[in-house]
Amino acid sequence: MKKILFSLIGILFLFSGKIQAQQLPHYTQYMYNMNILNPAYAGSKGTEIISFGTLYRTQWYNGVDAPKTLTFNAHGAINENNGVGLSFINDSYGSIDQNAITLDYSHTLNFGEANLALGIKAGVNLFKNGLTDLYVIHPGDPLFQNDINDTQFNVGAGAFFYTDKYYVSFSVPNFLKNKYNGGTPYEGTSVMHWFLAGGYVFNIGDNFKLKPHFMVYKAENVSPSADINLNALFMNRFEIGFSHRLKDALSAMINFRLFKGLTVGYAYDRHISDIRHYSPNSHEVFLNYDWALGKKVMLSPRYF
Repeated sequence: MKKILFSLIGILFLFSGKIQAQQLPHYTQYMYNMNILNPAYAGSKGTEIISFGTLYRTQWYNGVDAPKTLTFNAHGAINENNGVGLSFINDSYGSIDQNAITLDYSHTLNFGEANLALGIKAGVNLFKNGLTDLYVIHPGDPLFQNDINDTQFNVGAGAFFYTDKYYVSFSVPNFLKNKYNGGTPYEGTSVMHWFLAGGYVFNIGDNFKLKPHFMVYKAENVSPSADINLNALFMNRFEIGFSHRLKDALSAMINFRLFKGLTVGYAYDRHISDIRHYSPNSHEVFLNYDWALGKKVMLSPRYF
């Protein structure tokens, strides 16, 4: 397939040392995809539960070769104080395809009703830019004669403070400034990101709860961005919410707890930035499952 617009964006990102952008994908339903961003979340649901989750996001829907992101994660507690996790991210746009596979470890300190988890992640990033598939004006241009394949290692860390009512999360998923296509005039460098998130649960009644959330995230040398969310939970089963990504999008979310341990959700983004003239919408779906290891385990509702 001839990939033009988003491939050019990717080439600019990769091959210009002066151009740096937000390189990690963002998520509207980050509160249900926390393990991808913060390794300290691993094992936070207790020793009797193993959690699985997957999310698919199509950014700038109907845009030619626009970004698409698929994630998968699994995590659980080894004991009361230690947890492990596995996560996978596939991010593709234009001719660029990236895969990240990471292992997570967390250690939790208990303070009565509150917990502080500290986590680290380590993994590998697999990068490919299919330059030979591009349509170019000058077919003999040496830049487009070979695909680029690169493998880089990555480490990150995070902290997660939580109770039954609220949480605060801070993480830096990528400490290393990896270089791609190193030793050539088109060398590019990845940049570090940090994420700060939090949420609270207000009990309005036995069957109604309000759940405000926020996330602030920043890439090096790029202005910070922020999401502000308000979700309403009915009967611990049905949830709707609205979100504002500052200067970028307005979003609506909905999710259902279909049966014991299984939750499915959907988010619709309506862009308000200049990208709306090209593609006004983005879509995101997720599926989470909490597997109770013992038959007698009661799955108490988790609000984040």
